[in-house]
Amino acid sequence: MKNLFFTLEGDSSKPAIVLGHPLGMNSQVWDGIVPELLEKFRVIRWDLPGHGLSAALDPNSSPLTANALVDPLIEKCDELGIKQFHYMGTSIGGVIGQQLLIQHSDRLLSATLTNTGAKIGTKDAWLTRQQDVMSLGLETMAATLVMRWFSEHSIHFHTTLASHWQMQLAKVDDHSYGALCAWLGNIDLSASLTTSAVPVQLICGEKDVATTPELMQSLASLLQINTVAVLPNVGHVPSVEAPEQLVPLLKTFLNP
Repeated sequence: MKNLFFTLEGDSSKPAIVLGHPLGMNSQVWDGIVPELLEKFRVIRWDLPGHGLSAALDPNSSPLTANALVDPLIEKCDELGIKQFHYMGTSIGGVIGQQLLIQHSDRLLSATLTNTGAKIGTKDAWLTRQQDVMSLGLETMAATLVMRWFSEHSIHFHTTLASHWQMQLAKVDDHSYGALCAWLGNIDLSASLTTSAVPVQLICGEKDVATTPELMQSLASLLQINTVAVLPNVGHVPSVEAPEQLVPLLKTFLNP
C-alpha cells in the first residue's frame, strides 16, 4: 500500500513507539499524549488510507487483504531502521496491534491495546455500514457516527469535541472508509491469539458502546491477561477523552 502518511517525532536514539488510530479519525488523536511520550520515546504515528493526510484507496482496487495494514507498517519500520518498537493502538489500531503480536512478536517491545477486540462487531453490520457510507457519504453520517465515539461525560465537559471530530470524519474518503469496514468485517483473530511473551496492556472505556469492557475482557481471556484497565466516564477514544488518565497508565507500563 502506497502513500501512507507517517509522522516521526523525537530523538532517533530513543526507543520507538508506534501509534495506530481508530477508524474514521486520524493521527491527531494522539496530540494529547505525544508531548509526554517524547520525553522518553521517538514517536511514529500514521494515518489510515483515506484518513488524515494518507492517500485514498483506488476505487478500482481489490478488497484489502488480511495483512494490508500491518505489512506497510513493518515495511516503514524497516525503512527507518527500527528493529523493535513499542506499539499502542485504539480500535482498528488495536486490531493491527493484535496482528503484530501474532505475526511479528519479535519486533515488539510491548503492546498497549485500547478499545478493541479480537472480533469487532459482525460481518453483516460492517457491510451495512460500508453500503450506507457509499450511498449517503460520511459528511451526512458524521454526526451520528461521532456520537458513538465519546461518552456523554466527555461531550459535556469538552464542548468542541464532537464538532471537531465530525469535521474530521466528514473529510475521510468514503471509499477508503468503506473498504476498511469490509476489512474489519472479515477479521477475526480469536483463534490466533494466545499468551504472549511480549508485555501487553489492555485499556478500555467504561462507556464504550462499540468495543465494550466485556469485549475487552474476552480479549484479555484469549491473551490470558488478568487485568483490563477500565477508565471511568470514557467512551471509545481515551487518548482524546482522558489523556490525563491514559498517560500515567502508559508511563507505569512502559517505564523505559
